[in-house]
Amino acid sequence: MIDLSRKDAPFPLKRYYLIYGGIGSVLFYVLLFMLFIHAERQALYSEYIHSVSEKARGMYRDIERDFLIPHNISIEQVESIQTDLKKKLRLEIQGIVSMDFGVVHLKLFRTDAMTLYDHTEPANEGHLYPLRNEVGFLGALEGKIHSKIEVESNGHRLMEAYLPIKRKGTDEVIAILESYEDVTRFEQQVKKALKKALLLPTIVFMGFNLLLFLIVAKADRIITEKTNLLVNLGRNMEKYLSQSTVLAICQAVTTNRSLFQGERQALIILFSDIRNFTAYSETTEPENVVQTLNRIFQIQGDIIHKHGGIIDKFVGDEVMVTFEAGHETDAFLTARDILRALDANPKIKMGIGIGIHSGEAVVGSIGTMDRRDYTAIGDTINIGARICAACPQGCAYISSTVFQCLPREIQSQCYPGQSLKLKGKKEPIDVHLFSGQ
Repeated sequence: MIDLSRKDAPFPLKRYYLIYGGIGSVLFYVLLFMLFIHAERQALYSEYIHSVSEKARGMYRDIERDFLIPHNISIEQVESIQTDLKKKLRLEIQGIVSMDFGVVHLKLFRTDAMTLYDHTEPANEGHLYPLRNEVGFLGALEGKIHSKIEVESNGHRLMEAYLPIKRKGTDEVIAILESYEDVTRFEQQVKKALKKALLLPTIVFMGFNLLLFLIVAKADRIITEKTNLLVNLGRNMEKYLSQSTVLAICQAVTTNRSLFQGERQALIILFSDIRNFTAYSETTEPENVVQTLNRIFQIQGDIIHKHGGIIDKFVGDEVMVTFEAGHETDAFLTARDILRALDANPKIKMGIGIGIHSGEAVVGSIGTMDRRDYTAIGDTINIGARICAACPQGCAYISSTVFQCLPREIQSQCYPGQSLKLKGKKEPIDVHLFSGQ
């Protein structure tokens, strides 16, 4: 069954968007931002290393052109040349470095790790490089460029690079250049370039999300308005249509079932009828009749809803109520509480009679194509109405099919059974009487 008493609330689209869409998109952008920065930095550093490598090759070509070839010596023979030629070579390299390299440290090695030139510590020249077994030096011997970032005590970040010098036209490594360049300024330029590169995408991303939020907020307002309209419509439908009709409409909409298809159901039926109401209405002003009728119906309706009954319809001064099969006790408690409530109310001078019966009935939409009512029909309903009509004022007749399903403590509150001869029925109906007095 559908619970019509639930609090219907519109779908919180805006809140869901802020939680899942907003936070999710920000996390996605941050991740994308980090990946972009990483990729961009890698690309810039690769380009930087390539630039340093090209400068190293250019430096070696200058040394070869301006010193080695004029003196008819090779890089492998440098250590064996005279001291004055070594000084000239050092000055030659120093001049090239001062013009072409903004380096902090620079060293030149033969492939056997002999130090040919040390930019900051000339005393190391002519000695084997103590770190010749490091990964960077060994990689350079194989023709690979190796680089890493080192941070000095003053906070400056240096790029250490081992650069292989290859014989012209071949892949043979004939020397290794180790350089240390201050990349602090380069990294500042990288950050500045990244900021410029990311500024426009960030603005576009924020603008897109703002526009999307405005669209979602507008959709949320529309959903809220339409939901509130439907909720108010449903509540008003419950006032002017029977609960069974509203339930049928809800079930037809939510389960995609035919609204006009009747089906056989086991149910419990309760009829409540005001006694002597016709005589009362003949001697009373119509406004007072309606007021009295509504007062009695309100008392009954509150009790019916309390025990889970569904008001099927009001017919004049009569109320038709249905309960799901298995709720015989709820039907009895409804009848008992109604009788006691009306008897205890000094403003109500009229009494009622109640009939309760159970069995199968056809539940469906009855009427024309233009005007229909969702209700229960069948022999079970007719017997329930006949039992109610035969019941004395201030009492309830309970058919044997309902009575046998009641707990013993409730059965003990009823009078012994009797048979009723009902109009239109060949066989008598066994009932038990409960008095509300």
